[in-house]
Amino acid sequence: MQKKTYCALDIAKFMSAFLVICIHTGPLLDINETANFVLVQIIARIAVPLFFIISGYLFFAKLDNEREWNDYANVTALKHYVFRLGKLYLIWSIFYLPFNYLLVRGDGLHAMTFLRYLRDFFFTGSYYHLWFLPALMVAVCAVYVLRRYVSLTTTIIISALLYLIGMLGNVYPQMIGELPYIGRAYHYYIQLFVTTRNGIFFGMLFISLGAYFAQGRMVVSRSTLGPFIGFVLSLCALFGECFFLREQGYMHDLASMYLMLVPTVAFLFITLLSIDLKVKELYKTLRVLSLLIYVSHLMFVVVVTALFPTMNALLQYGIVALSSLLFALIIYTLAKHFPIFKHLYA
Repeated sequence: MQKKTYCALDIAKFMSAFLVICIHTGPLLDINETANFVLVQIIARIAVPLFFIISGYLFFAKLDNEREWNDYANVTALKHYVFRLGKLYLIWSIFYLPFNYLLVRGDGLHAMTFLRYLRDFFFTGSYYHLWFLPALMVAVCAVYVLRRYVSLTTTIIISALLYLIGMLGNVYPQMIGELPYIGRAYHYYIQLFVTTRNGIFFGMLFISLGAYFAQGRMVVSRSTLGPFIGFVLSLCALFGECFFLREQGYMHDLASMYLMLVPTVAFLFITLLSIDLKVKELYKTLRVLSLLIYVSHLMFVVVVTALFPTMNALLQYGIVALSSLLFALIIYTLAKHFPIFKHLYA
């Protein structure tokens, strides 16, 4: 893999971080409900799976395909990757402890509060947007282990089947809950794991697709026309799927595992890989800023909402986005002089 392919990915990750902020602020809600639906429930939902497929691509591209999966070098790379993500998750979980307290202070602190926090810490994220980090760890490890025993094609098939199961639980929970036996099993699952939007049911498919491209199973052309057409057609189908779900009453705030999301993200990723950009230090900076914006933005959402509960949604988005960007720039600048700040993103 050539370094030039990183540039478009870094730009996409930076833009995706701002799309994630859209999910938590609903910028167009005061302007037009349908426009906000398109932005939040369709376009912005591309961001997180794009993070996953890029992460899978970059991780598996680092591995030595000539070595066995249990080879020391490859296993060490996996351990280092998981350790880095685990460190980030722990640090940012500590950052969000005061915000967790704000969520539960009305109910008081008792044993069930701590048990729910422990459950969320391992299964849904210590704070609800941080679910991405443990899900990424689980997904990468699961795909790595599968690749040790089965082919990449089989890994993708297994991951796709898991995604379909997770999609049913994420988008169609009412329908699943009414089925005999399956409904009861789903009820018990939700009681423990809360959601199917996690590393196993959600993340594995996009990580395995990233691994597919990283290991050269598909040669990416320098032409962006074909992949871009595929992206546009898939995006149109995604629009149709989401509007259908809305009309049928299946669309809700947490719905995010759409069927057409998979080809949309895959074609977008191929398009990005096809873009030839000259390597600049700016793109590396955008890569760091995207992570810092993602992990920090909910602090500003909470503060701005508490201070100005009736603020216009678009203005709220602008303030949160700008605050998150400034925070990320400050941390990145401080890290150049005080290395301890690098632990917030590396």
